[in-house]
Amino acid sequence: MRRVLLSILLATVAAGVLSAQRGARVTSSVQCASNLGNGLKTKRAFCDVLVATAPAGSVQITIPAHTGDSTLRFDLHNRFTIPTLNVPGPLTYASHQAIISVIRANGAVIKRAAVAREFRTVADLFDQIGGGSGPGGAKVVAPGAPEAVSVVVPAAVSALGIVGVSLEVATWGGREQFDSPGRPVAMVSNVRIQYRPR
Repeated sequence: MRRVLLSILLATVAAGVLSAQRGARVTSSVQCASNLGNGLKTKRAFCDVLVATAPAGSVQITIPAHTGDSTLRFDLHNRFTIPTLNVPGPLTYASHQAIISVIRANGAVIKRAAVAREFRTVADLFDQIGGGSGPGGAKVVAPGAPEAVSVVVPAAVSALGIVGVSLEVATWGGREQFDSPGRPVAMVSNVRIQYRPR
């Protein structure tokens, strides 16, 4: 009898999950204060993540009318500057650690995330961004390998943002930290919101 009840309970839960997934939608509507352009390889759109206290100052996302919690997902990348000259390996080395926040429209923090990667050669990059004067039309800034971020957004939230908090850079010449307003600290791509329409 217990096995039968357990089987019925599991089937009911599974049906509920499938029903919720079937009703879910995904939007990737994003407004970037600093739109970098599309990747030459992946064709993804890349946005700078700027130090800010409000969504409009960096990456702004609006969630359509919905019920229940929604889920924000995106890839977070370090923002590397590609050397314009061929220089010895140690001189191109850079280690970046960027911290960002996902915030409500009023600036309250929902979640923080970080990405830390190293750059030595172009092979360390995830992609390069078109529209620049570098080799193949690439820009001098490029995304490092992605860090997947997932954030559960409370049901009452209909607008949020991804903003920069700080960037720590270590090179052969020393270590620096940046946190001034408007400073780009990272990049995002593949931003999407999964929600259940009202």
